[in-house]
Amino acid sequence: MLSINLLAVGLVVIGTITGAFGSLFLKKGAEYFNLNLLKQLRNKNLIFGCLLFIVGTVLYIPALSMEKLSILYPITSLTYIWVALLSVRFLKEEMNNHKWLGIGLIVIGIFLISYFSS
Repeated sequence: MLSINLLAVGLVVIGTITGAFGSLFLKKGAEYFNLNLLKQLRNKNLIFGCLLFIVGTVLYIPALSMEKLSILYPITSLTYIWVALLSVRFLKEEMNNHKWLGIGLIVIGIFLISYFSS
């Protein structure tokens, strides 16, 4: 019988979404990147992107106490899917068949690893 803590999985999924948005804001902040540290401290996109990564990590930690790492860690690869979709939506990047195939393989891999790890 497959028994997975859905709260732990939910926290990890939310963490992957916040991490993906963090990547999006880091990308936007990188457009104005400058080696001047004081200017970077005022770069709102970079700061917000870093904060989103911290939120994702804070969500991940309690999830680890509730469920096996071998089940939760593969779920973190959902971040790649969210980043691809957010890039299309907000950065006007294009998806191609190879990217869609990669997304499909990630989903299959998450299922297989998580299902057979329990």
